[in-house]
Amino acid sequence: MNKKQYYSVFQRSRHQIVAVVMTIFLLVFTVTLAAIYIISYQELYQKNLDMLEIYSNQYQKNGNPSQNRKNRNPNQNRHGEQPPQRDSSFNQDDMPEQNSTRYLLASFYSVALDAEGQPFSVDLGNGTLYTESQITEVAEQLLDINRTQGTYGNFIYSIRHEETYTLIALMDNTLISDSFTALFRNTLLLGAMMVAVLFLCTIALARWIIRPLEESDRRQRQFISDAGHELKTPVSVVEANAELLEREIGTNKWLNNIRSESNRMAELVSELLTLVRTECEATQMEPLDLSRLVLGGILPFESVAFEMERKLEYQIEENITIYGNPSQLSRLVSILMDNALSHSAGTGDITIHLHQEKAGIILTISNPGFIPEQDRSEIFVRFFRSDANRSDTGHYGLGLTIAKNIITEHQGEIQVSCLEGQVSFLVRFPRKEKSSSRKSRRKLTTLH
Repeated sequence: MNKKQYYSVFQRSRHQIVAVVMTIFLLVFTVTLAAIYIISYQELYQKNLDMLEIYSNQYQKNGNPSQNRKNRNPNQNRHGEQPPQRDSSFNQDDMPEQNSTRYLLASFYSVALDAEGQPFSVDLGNGTLYTESQITEVAEQLLDINRTQGTYGNFIYSIRHEETYTLIALMDNTLISDSFTALFRNTLLLGAMMVAVLFLCTIALARWIIRPLEESDRRQRQFISDAGHELKTPVSVVEANAELLEREIGTNKWLNNIRSESNRMAELVSELLTLVRTECEATQMEPLDLSRLVLGGILPFESVAFEMERKLEYQIEENITIYGNPSQLSRLVSILMDNALSHSAGTGDITIHLHQEKAGIILTISNPGFIPEQDRSEIFVRFFRSDANRSDTGHYGLGLTIAKNIITEHQGEIQVSCLEGQVSFLVRFPRKEKSSSRKSRRKLTTLH
């Protein structure tokens, strides 16, 4: 048997496994990375704020540590007032041991403002990256934010209001930001490589998981095919012998039962073989006139509908072409028509519509009746019959399965709906028509 080229259920299962595994991994990876980044950043941010607090405390005790006073007394404000003399060295005994080294390596800047908001002392630290005017400008901008601490540009800042002055302490955060950026970039790069490796492993894992199911399904289909072919001969022999016996002894109820059950068995075998063909064998496609094919498939059922005291009402748009298999599409129309007539309930007629839209070719067959909502997703499953239809109706629960396989083979889809006492099967095929067929698109064949 040749494998189908359409998107099989096992392919969908494999893709779903890959999608689920990759989604879970990406979600866990993203949450973990975000948590590590946020926690690490908050911890380092808090440590830096603690060091700014230590700097502010040292500034309060010892004054401005900067040795670059620019031609004025560092302890004298703009009004000439001389604060108490302080030791210009920092007292490291006031710092926690774990912060001592980091504190000495950090770059601090500060601006002290008097009561009138005028800067009277600027600490540029040991570096020359920023000028006094730049640090002063940053300090003035921070005063307008009305926050006592946070981040601003490349700085972490802390503002302390004392009795005689306001101190804006800054700490250069450039190296920390660059380190976190590099860490984040490298983590993403490594994560992308891990995602690629995991994706390939997941594909292999999905194939390994689905392989036993594929093998089981293949054997099941093979068994159905073999059993169907093996049953054809004995069923034909039983039917032939019953016919010969009837010619010799005449008609009686026992022979009628034999022939009736033999016919049922032949129909079941035929449907099983059809099911296997639609599921497993490659289909030959060709351009064909779907309008004429549907109309030809409907006409044989007019007499059946007449015997059931029902009418067939149909509107068939002319010159609709499709690329498909004529025998399979004829079988599809026959199955849907037989289903509509067999399961009609109450009063009403059978309606058939075939037309063309931008979205595709639409075939709708409706009959009076109702399908429970819980059964609508199951009616296309092999051998499924609802409880209301388990009586001896000559149907084996294979017709709609065959119909769906035919539609899938033609890259279409089928939907069932129940509205206002009408059960409707809507079949949508992709639109593949020739330009010549567009000339008479809106012509309809309407019969009642």
